[in-house]
Amino acid sequence: MQLMKFYKSAQKLYGRVFYSYGHLVGRYPIVFIVAALVSTGLLALGLLRLESESDVERLYTPINSQAVQDRDKVKASFPDRTGTNYNTYSLNAEDRYGEIIAISDGNIFSNSSIGEIRILVDTVKKFEVGFQGRILRFSDVCARASDLCVISGHFLVQDDFLSSLEQGNVTYPVWNDVDISFLLAGVNVSGDVLVSASVMKVTFHLRQDNDSMLASALTWEDTFVARMKNESFFLKQPRVHFATSQSLGDELNQNTDSDIYWFSLSFSMLITYASLVASGDCVGSRNHLARAGILAAGFGILAGIGLVCLCGVKWVKVVGIMPIMVLAVGVDDMFLMMSAWAETNIHGDDWDVPTRLGHTFRKAGVGITITSITDFLAFMVGATSDFLGIRNFCIFTGAAMLSCFLFQTTFFAGCMSLQLRRVEASRHCCTCHKITSREELKEQGRPLLIICCCGGKPPRERRDSIFEKLPSLFLTNFLLTIPGKVITLMMFVVYVSVSIWAVTGLRQGLFLNLLVPPSSYYHGYSSSNYHYFGVRIHVQFVFNQADTDYKNGITLKLVKELFNNIGQSSDMKHDTTNCWLLDYASSQHFNITSNTIFIKNLQEFLHGRPDLRNDIVFGSNETITASRCYVLSRNVPDSVDQADLMLSTRRIAEASPVQTFAYHPLFIYFEQFVSVLPTVLRTVGVAVALMVVVTAILLPHPVIVAAVLFNILSILLGIFGFMALWDLSVSVITMIHLVMSVGFSVDFTVHVCSAYMLSEGHTRNVRARNAILHAAGPIFNGGLSTLIGICTLVVSQSYVFQSFFRIMVLVVLFGMSHAVLLMPVLLSLVGPIESNRLEPS
Repeated sequence: MQLMKFYKSAQKLYGRVFYSYGHLVGRYPIVFIVAALVSTGLLALGLLRLESESDVERLYTPINSQAVQDRDKVKASFPDRTGTNYNTYSLNAEDRYGEIIAISDGNIFSNSSIGEIRILVDTVKKFEVGFQGRILRFSDVCARASDLCVISGHFLVQDDFLSSLEQGNVTYPVWNDVDISFLLAGVNVSGDVLVSASVMKVTFHLRQDNDSMLASALTWEDTFVARMKNESFFLKQPRVHFATSQSLGDELNQNTDSDIYWFSLSFSMLITYASLVASGDCVGSRNHLARAGILAAGFGILAGIGLVCLCGVKWVKVVGIMPIMVLAVGVDDMFLMMSAWAETNIHGDDWDVPTRLGHTFRKAGVGITITSITDFLAFMVGATSDFLGIRNFCIFTGAAMLSCFLFQTTFFAGCMSLQLRRVEASRHCCTCHKITSREELKEQGRPLLIICCCGGKPPRERRDSIFEKLPSLFLTNFLLTIPGKVITLMMFVVYVSVSIWAVTGLRQGLFLNLLVPPSSYYHGYSSSNYHYFGVRIHVQFVFNQADTDYKNGITLKLVKELFNNIGQSSDMKHDTTNCWLLDYASSQHFNITSNTIFIKNLQEFLHGRPDLRNDIVFGSNETITASRCYVLSRNVPDSVDQADLMLSTRRIAEASPVQTFAYHPLFIYFEQFVSVLPTVLRTVGVAVALMVVVTAILLPHPVIVAAVLFNILSILLGIFGFMALWDLSVSVITMIHLVMSVGFSVDFTVHVCSAYMLSEGHTRNVRARNAILHAAGPIFNGGLSTLIGICTLVVSQSYVFQSFFRIMVLVVLFGMSHAVLLMPVLLSLVGPIESNRLEPS
């Protein structure tokens, strides 16, 4: 009883606050409209400071992850020698390259195919690049070893190799100490002798040992792509796929930009639909008001973006989906306020405009406030993510959500006040001239066209369009009957069962090549590279302790034990260790008589082993400040395998008495597979908790809070389950949409709960029926308008927009069905039945 008294007191307090605010806006609408427009103009100036971030690594990998920290240590310990002694194994960071994959229907070494590839390779070497007033070729930017440009696979098209192949002297997979399985695929072997192959990879490696060379290398990559789009067109056999180290980022940005066009079409369709829903006679028409509501959401989006830009947060391409999300919430709030306003029509002769607007806010204020606050908080929780792309997206979207709410309650509310004044003055919705009712025009014998286009009067009853009436009529006549309740509950039992079954197949992780469309040149390259060559990497084990005594027998024993343990790992290939210390120990140069002799003999040993020179850093006083060894991994084709590889090598390194750590440049991207699921669960969990707290504050009744929590969890279960059925994984991209879904899952439900608690009925069924009458129309039209707004994205080739479309469809359908089907049934069975009629302030 005390709790119910507290609830009633809280609702009365909220009712007085919202009534007073609505009354104030109703008295001074111009002030609020002008203030909104001025603030929009001022905040929009922030667009002048708009800066963007498009680096794939920074956006889609965890910020300051262990791999990033390890890379910093490797870079600090080992100089970049891509310009003097390039070695694929010993790269400190990602390789820079232009790469060609040639695929033949027959033997790639046939005269016709090999001739075409030779011509293409020679052509690439001659590509001319303009850079800082100079003309550069590949020889000017290439990575070098033994003073020669490094082109992996180049020897495959040379006469020596082809002659050995013809004579049956080429062994597979290793030939002349080179693992050619990294260069050839689709092979036909006789024993261990290579007979033929259908796929060949040729890679043009680039220098990155200083900023100038890196800049020129990136320029060469741009030219490589532009020229290859033309050169490869003429190669019908073999087929050629190509890419560079920056292709993924370039294609992602270009693809996202190309889909922005569809948003303009979405806005147009949304405005058209809102105008149809808000139709009426020439006086009562709310078309202009509906457009003002969409305009208010647009102002909110513009102001939110400008504010965040003023704060120095960088724009990321994925924020391009934000306007549709914010517009969906804004339109939902608009329909709810218009519905509450329609309920005041019966008091039009007794209440002035400020009073009617006050009661409108009193009726709808709690609902739109909860939805806006919960959406804002959900995105603020997302802003704590370890992924920069998600963090910046959530900051932009959260600011826009809050700004949209403010503009709906200022600009749109002011427009609603002006609309009320026009309606009460019986002025035409287009000309603003005073007109007479259609009945009077009929009595005057005026033509039908004049009656339809020039007649109207202020409505004195709730006057809804067909779009607003149908949902309520259908649901009230069916849903609250005993058969209707049984059928609804059975439907949701099936829904929950399917969701639980499907969620067990949910995958996690994102292969970044999915971010580009099938029409992109990079898509064909990445698919072929993944299919034919897989993912095999040489994991570095780095020793960066300057006081490590390598000549000590115990150290040598511990290093051997370390690599023996690594070799026994299921993720690594046996007998693929490449370690300077083990090779040196087995050579005739090895001597541990003194540190001086040890270092001197080691340096002599390295003269004949250029492949190991990058792996040892000598300091002063005859010391070794850092060194590293390598082990080749097995093929790790999917995200789970790649995460396991990284974690298992780290565990082995940490367990070794020798101080070492495991590293590979690709670990930067593998980190997302480890971090994404815990991040999603943590973010969604905190967001759900905040949703419950906000609901408990604004609708402080335990039954309502429990119902809202149940709905949130049920909707999220459905979203996770049907994501798996729709071939979506938990990834950096879908995490954005999942954060969004937490806020959206509250929106629809709260409108029904708020309407139920504000109902004047004395039985659960009556109150549930009143809640349907009040909220079903706005919920249905808000959801349908959202689906209309995103429907154009179905033709998008962007994975970002495609995944957004799919999850948004799930959110809207599940949110609407829970709100207008399940929630009324639950409330009719267990909802509070105490009268809660609030007296006007």
